[in-house]
Amino acid sequence: MLFLFCHQKWQEASNRGAAILSYLGEQVPLIYCIEAEPQQGEEEQRVEERLLYPLECFLFGEDPCVGLEKLQQYSGSSSAQQCGRVFKEGETVYSCRDCAIDPTCVLCIECFQKSVHKSHRYKMHASAGGGFCDCGDLEAWKTGPCCSQHDPGTSDECVMDPGLRERAQMLFHLLLRYTTDMLVWEDTSELAEELKPKVMEDTYFCVLYNDEHHSYDHVIYTLQRAIACDQNQAQIYTALIDKEGRKAVKRGTLRSCQQAKDNIRRNSEHIIQKPLRVEILHTAVMAHQTFALRLGAWFQKIIGYSVGLREVFCQVALEPASDNNKPCLISQLMLHDAKLYKGARKVVHELIFSSLLMDTEYKRQFAMKFTELYKQLQEDFICDDHQRNISVTALSVQIFTVPTLLSSMTSGLHTTLKLWKITTALFIFISCLNVGWFYFDVIRYILISKPSVWTETLREKFLEGLRVFLRFLCCMQGMEEVKRQLGQHVEVEPEWEAGFSLQMQLRHILAMFQDWCSSDERVLLLAFQECHRALMSCTNQPFCSEPTDSYMCKQILHARLYKVSQEPVSIHLPISRLLAGLYVLLSLWVTGVYLYAFQVQLNFTELAEQPLRCVVLAAQVCADMWRRNGLSLVSQVYYYQDLKCRDEMFDKDIIMLQIAASKMDPNHFLMLVLLRFELFDIFNGNSSSKDQEVLKQWNRLTEEMLYLIIIIVGERYVPGISHVTKEDVTMREVIHLLCIQAMAHSSLVKSLPENVIYAMKPGVSGHGLYELKKECLKEFNPFFYHYSRPQHSKAEEAQKKRRTQEGSDKALRPPVPPPFCPGFSNIVYLLCCDIFIHILRRIFQKAVEDHSSRWTEPMIQRVWLLLLHTISLSSCSGLSHNASMSLRCLKCVVSAQSVQDKEKAERKRKAEAAKAHRQKIMAQMSTMQKNFIESNKMLYDNVPESSSQSDTAASVERSPLSSNRVAVGPQQGVCSTDWGAQICILCQEEQEVQAQAPAMVLTACVQRSTVLTQDRGKTLSPKGCYPVFMPPDLAVGTHTGSCGHVMHATCWQKYFEAVQNTTRNRLHADLIIDLENGEFMCPLCKSLCNTVIPLIPTYIHVCVCVCVHVISEYDVNSVIRPKFSRSITEMLGVCATTVHRVGLQTAPNDLCPYVPVMSWNTCAYTIQAIESMLQEEGKALFGSLQNRQVWFGSAYIDHFLVPVPTVENAPSILEVDFFHLLVSRRAMRPRLQLNSSLLCLNTQMGEFIYLSYRERLPVSFSLSLIVSLFLRLRAGVSGFSVESVKRGVLPFLRCAALFFNCLTGVPPPEELSGTAVLLCLIRNRLIDLPEDYSVLLNQASHFKCPNSSDDERKHPTLCLLCGVMLCAQSPCCQQQLNGEEVGACTAHATICGAGVGMFLRVRECEIILMASKTRGSPYPAPYLDDYGETDPQLGRGNPLHLCPERYRKLLHMWQQHCILEEIARSLELLNVMFPFEWQML
Repeated sequence: MLFLFCHQKWQEASNRGAAILSYLGEQVPLIYCIEAEPQQGEEEQRVEERLLYPLECFLFGEDPCVGLEKLQQYSGSSSAQQCGRVFKEGETVYSCRDCAIDPTCVLCIECFQKSVHKSHRYKMHASAGGGFCDCGDLEAWKTGPCCSQHDPGTSDECVMDPGLRERAQMLFHLLLRYTTDMLVWEDTSELAEELKPKVMEDTYFCVLYNDEHHSYDHVIYTLQRAIACDQNQAQIYTALIDKEGRKAVKRGTLRSCQQAKDNIRRNSEHIIQKPLRVEILHTAVMAHQTFALRLGAWFQKIIGYSVGLREVFCQVALEPASDNNKPCLISQLMLHDAKLYKGARKVVHELIFSSLLMDTEYKRQFAMKFTELYKQLQEDFICDDHQRNISVTALSVQIFTVPTLLSSMTSGLHTTLKLWKITTALFIFISCLNVGWFYFDVIRYILISKPSVWTETLREKFLEGLRVFLRFLCCMQGMEEVKRQLGQHVEVEPEWEAGFSLQMQLRHILAMFQDWCSSDERVLLLAFQECHRALMSCTNQPFCSEPTDSYMCKQILHARLYKVSQEPVSIHLPISRLLAGLYVLLSLWVTGVYLYAFQVQLNFTELAEQPLRCVVLAAQVCADMWRRNGLSLVSQVYYYQDLKCRDEMFDKDIIMLQIAASKMDPNHFLMLVLLRFELFDIFNGNSSSKDQEVLKQWNRLTEEMLYLIIIIVGERYVPGISHVTKEDVTMREVIHLLCIQAMAHSSLVKSLPENVIYAMKPGVSGHGLYELKKECLKEFNPFFYHYSRPQHSKAEEAQKKRRTQEGSDKALRPPVPPPFCPGFSNIVYLLCCDIFIHILRRIFQKAVEDHSSRWTEPMIQRVWLLLLHTISLSSCSGLSHNASMSLRCLKCVVSAQSVQDKEKAERKRKAEAAKAHRQKIMAQMSTMQKNFIESNKMLYDNVPESSSQSDTAASVERSPLSSNRVAVGPQQGVCSTDWGAQICILCQEEQEVQAQAPAMVLTACVQRSTVLTQDRGKTLSPKGCYPVFMPPDLAVGTHTGSCGHVMHATCWQKYFEAVQNTTRNRLHADLIIDLENGEFMCPLCKSLCNTVIPLIPTYIHVCVCVCVHVISEYDVNSVIRPKFSRSITEMLGVCATTVHRVGLQTAPNDLCPYVPVMSWNTCAYTIQAIESMLQEEGKALFGSLQNRQVWFGSAYIDHFLVPVPTVENAPSILEVDFFHLLVSRRAMRPRLQLNSSLLCLNTQMGEFIYLSYRERLPVSFSLSLIVSLFLRLRAGVSGFSVESVKRGVLPFLRCAALFFNCLTGVPPPEELSGTAVLLCLIRNRLIDLPEDYSVLLNQASHFKCPNSSDDERKHPTLCLLCGVMLCAQSPCCQQQLNGEEVGACTAHATICGAGVGMFLRVRECEIILMASKTRGSPYPAPYLDDYGETDPQLGRGNPLHLCPERYRKLLHMWQQHCILEEIARSLELLNVMFPFEWQML
């Protein structure tokens, strides 16, 4: 064909570019967009043959295969040394904790499996999309930068043929310009002159674009109304629009497309919502834009052949445009990124990843272009409604995290922070908060790599960026002020989440800024000055009044008046806290160095003012003084002291108060504290009140004030305040966390000191927990300042309990804190100043007085602790002059203690008197009792004799049981016991189980099962011989289980009616119980049930599993003996009907002849399941069942005589399960005459032997018949042995033993109750899982959906019953089930597990339990990390390994048919507003 030789014409043309474009202008419209719904395979084939193959021939100058071989010979390396795989959203990626430069350095699963990091401490998580694999990037890894596939053993230098390079440069420039022009093309009806075909058809497309404002349902509704399509077609269109970003929904004339556009806009427009974006494109324009996207993938393939081709492409992409007013081609694409639809953006980003970011030099050049355009790109992104992962701004993580790029771009930090200054007020304080968070990420990326060498230029640019950042912090300083509400409760609570969200984002950035400052002395000094200057320039100054003098103990404080309870106060003080952090860093330098930098004298009173207000605000909230301000303020105070914010909020406020305490006069500092706590007049004796509420508030504030002094003096675990390291701080935090309780690793900090804790063995249902070593208990401080009030109580209680168990002293003495650094050593003078002694004296005076409402026990505890500190410091140098004050204070303590001792002595005297009185009364009662016995001797003479007679009778009754334990035959033994009296769990009344008494019932659950199947996936239909004859493969059975709880039938009926009435109005109640199918929860244990089993008076031991047959009401008057009450008869019918309905999945029908047969089948199948479970667990046949595994019998077989349906063409005996046959034969009784033969054996010689029960056969004839059958079966079978027959028949005999034991109640022999018999039989188990979870992730990464060809993220889900990998939660694999669309897992569970499924979602590391189309629940996966914890959604990303115990627990849950119950229990505990659509899984 002509297009196969067109490349030769292009070579000969004078203007090769024009010839190629002319060819594209003619061919592209003939391939693309010929019809509205083209066939993808045929269209792609035409593109390869007519367009891409000629282009490749032109590029190589010959056949592409030959040219590629020559290129490999020239270059010696056919691929790049970096991986560059672009991650899809949700794809699993890996990062090495030991070798990665920063957390953004990740590997794809293929590179990880082939790298050295597999044996390191790695982390795995789901990608947000938009990044690429860093394998081969030398700057991303400390060691092992390359996997074995991308080993940089060869050089990246590529020698190319000059002709190939020249053609590649011309072709790449032409096609990249063509791609750029078509993607940014704005004319919807015309093309460029060089692309116009000879004839342009008058055909247009109505194209609908994606946005993030309209919902799925709204778009589907709009399409149905606008273009008159059905719902399925509208759903397909909507899915493609969401996936690709746009879709042509109509093809036709301009008028028809315009009409469709108007209809779409009219139906999608709303008062608060813009209409959908719709454009009308000419078919030729649409065709060229589609081919431009296809060229993006073609570019990636071509430049992947050789490093030289990639270099040529990068040069073309970054080459300046001939028109100086236009940027280069790649810059044009970036500037139009916000206008492109989703599919085009993805292609452009992947092209950048695979080309410009694969080479260091071109990556640097691209970074320069990106930084120049960064401001415009961010402004466009703010106006864009798409997510950031499909925006070009997401490339900032690939640029700003590379140290060499940052060092080469000296203005990068300044540019980014300048952009912050311009746009912060725009997107944070208006309505674009969700967009603004990404700017924090940019700053964090830039600050990840701390410089090792500072230059003057770097210092200047960093400080300039810091000033911009401080101007942003000035906007936060003092924002969202609150004022105490008095009188009436606040009507509308203010918004507070935005401020704390900003604080959480700033937390790491502030720490990074301080880390940068600490690396250079000069930068630290200048940064402190800038921060102090910014704090002093804030408009919201801390005071509005003039200073006044306050007097106490001959001390005068000159300070401004301010009351937190009356004036506005803000909890947001980022500049004050940043200044505190920088001051501590300065204190680490030599004394005097940082003092030189202070050009003005610092006013420490003003510096401490606002942090002190925040602490007082938290204390007043704790004292319930701000109750009328609502929960918003309570929440702010909670987060102020919570782990998420406290390191840059509460902790820094404490540091600032410690700074002020070290520099101010200690008396003045304590007076300032008393003033702000509003306790100054109280301790000065100038205020009093009789209001109990006010007194409680004063007491609580006093406690908090004393606690603040304890924190200021005792909390020294901050590097710079005392001589401690970060490891010491971490160790102390961990110790105090473990003092509360044993905790899992995920609840602790990331790095745990190994010498502090030890790991416990992971439990089956719990976590791997950590406990504190005994030698570390001495570090416990009951006044640890990071404890909340509940944590403080728990820790104190736990430690007292532990000390009691160990027999040690219960006193919780605080440990000795480390000494202060020289710059903070003056803090200790707080404990010996006049004001402090005055505070202690006043508190002890209150304790001595009779008014108990003026002091509290926690107040005294805090005073004692401070007093102990004071006494310990009195012997230090410089503090001895305060020893007399301490002694005077102790006198107050002694006087108070003497009063308390007198009170204790009085209470002790009264207790001893009461004890003597009780002993006297008890002695009198004992004397009266002895006198009564002496006077009535005749009544007690016969008591021992009666007891001995009953013992003898009991021994006589037990003697036959020990000698005769035969369950079948003439020598049948005696039943052990009867039901006896049972207690109803509802009314708690006791009743004997009797035939004519009201029925007592057991709760039970009937469900279909494939646990015993030998042919998974096979379905049974009652149209054949089933259910009369169960096949030997036990494809699908009916299992009945019970929790063993007994009720009156009438009580159960009332309870069931109440459940139906109350549950119908409950939200999503249908997900827990199915009322239409008679389901309910057991009133006692909350097990899921769907029927009840009546108790029949029979000699059956309660603790042994008994299985007897239940029949329906079918001809009940003629077949059931009249000795049973009507209540028992009705309950028998209820049970049998439920078994029939569930087992055959049919509507209840009392006249169906299969009703009694299904009762026999569920009896047989349940016994087989129990026997299989016992064998699996290695337990004895009898005596090993727990009450939860017991299924109580409900009717004695000999009481029933039921008709059996006639079966024609009876199957061979080899096609029938023998145990089911045994149960049904025993139920029909030996004398029952059948219309057809029951057993038929088809031998190899064609002979038939009929076994009839018309008359009793002699035993000798039966034995000879069995021998002949045995010989015929043995004939012609190789390897036949008696031992193999024994092993094969043993499961049948075990089931028969259980059956007849349940039937007769005869105790089993000792040999069946004591030891377990191990059988080498193949039993159904869950599939084998790999020990390392990364193996499963690798399998999931290679999973290809069988019904979809796209590369979108799938949800690979593994069936644990059969091992099939399914595509879950995807419309591509939905199937029709009973006329309803269901997901792949739901459809598979119907075939594989009779509706019950157990699936492992690989990428989510989560088990899914399913029981029907509408019910399911998540369950922890059996994979644990090194700390014994599961990791759902791979949130922590630690390496996971299979836990055999947990997987065995899943196996037992499946074998014991507890999946349905587990789902019901989890849904009962889980309250959801919008339930998950399990049928779509």
